[in-house]
This record gives sequence, C-alpha cells and structure tokens, in this order.
Amino acid sequence: MSEHRGTLYTYSGKIAFPGGAPSLLDTAISLSREGRFAGAGQRFFPVALHCFVVADLLPYAFQFDGLMHDSPEVITGDTPKPAKTDEIEAFEEELLRANYAFYGVTFPEEHMRAIVKSADRMVMRGEVYTVGNLWLQPFHEPCPEAEDLILEYVKEYTYEDMLEASGRVPMEFMRRFRAYKTQLPPNRIIA
Repeated sequence: MSEHRGTLYTYSGKIAFPGGAPSLLDTAISLSREGRFAGAGQRFFPVALHCFVVADLLPYAFQFDGLMHDSPEVITGDTPKPAKTDEIEAFEEELLRANYAFYGVTFPEEHMRAIVKSADRMVMRGEVYTVGNLWLQPFHEPCPEAEDLILEYVKEYTYEDMLEASGRVPMEFMRRFRAYKTQLPPNRIIA
C-alpha cells in the first residue's frame, strides 16, 4: 500500500490510507453520482449504471467482479484512459485489492479479470454510440448488445434516481452487490 496520505471523508464517514476502503453505501452513492467519460458524454450516465451493464453481460460467477471493477473510482473519479498514468493505474489496483479484502472476497485471478475486462470494453463501445462521447465513434465498433442494455437503463432511471443518496440506483447497486456476492463460489469468500 501507499504511504499514509491522511484521511479521506466519504459520504458515510472517513477512511484512512493505506488500507482503508469505502463502505458499500459509500461505493453505491459515489458511483451513482460519478459520470462516465469524466462528464463529457452525450448525456449523464453514471459509473454505477456502467457497472450494471458490465455485470449483465457476464456469467453469474463473474457478476460480482463486473459490479465492483470500477469501485476504485469512488476515490479516483472516472479518469479517461489517455489521462491515466501508470501511477494512477497502480493506485486503482491497490484500491481495488483493498476493497475486495474489506468485503471479504478473494481478488479475482487474471483469467477472471480478462473476462470482466472484455465485458467492460463491450460496454464502453456501447456507451460511445448511446450516452458517451460522439468523437470516439471513429475509433470503436458498435456493440448492439451493450447498446440495448444501456438504453434500457436510460429509460428506467431518472437523474434523481442516480443522484439522490436514497435514489433507486444506489439502492439497486447495494441489492446487486448482496445478490452477486451470494452467487460467488465458496472459495471466493474469506472467512
């Protein structure tokens, strides 16, 4: 872990570095309020809904990992890939590992992470053609499967559902977290 940098105040309280992790409530609220594409999309689409779509594209055994793959963004925000330095990527990895430990789940193996990353890329392609930045379209092929799911969530949730601490998106994030955690194989749960 990194050297001690002080205390970070989250929605529900504070966590210290190194080793601290946001609560489930902190994660659900922050990711519901954090916009994809650093806010430069066609419309506001939060990281939480992005994680829903990633999880939806994965087999049951990987849905927890899909939901949590961007959980470090509670701390770092949604940093666009071109602006992500090696240091930011390493810090995100450190945060992700701390989150898994905090939630009592073993960190996914590389082959599992590759499956989640593949779904993550599909969702990004879908976002580019629905809610994301139009200027990225020449660089990405459409992904109709992800586009359909994204548009379903756009219709289902209002901005209030996303932005209010008691909104439907943070509540759904927490419901999914609990459901997906129960789907994990027993060897992924830390006693």
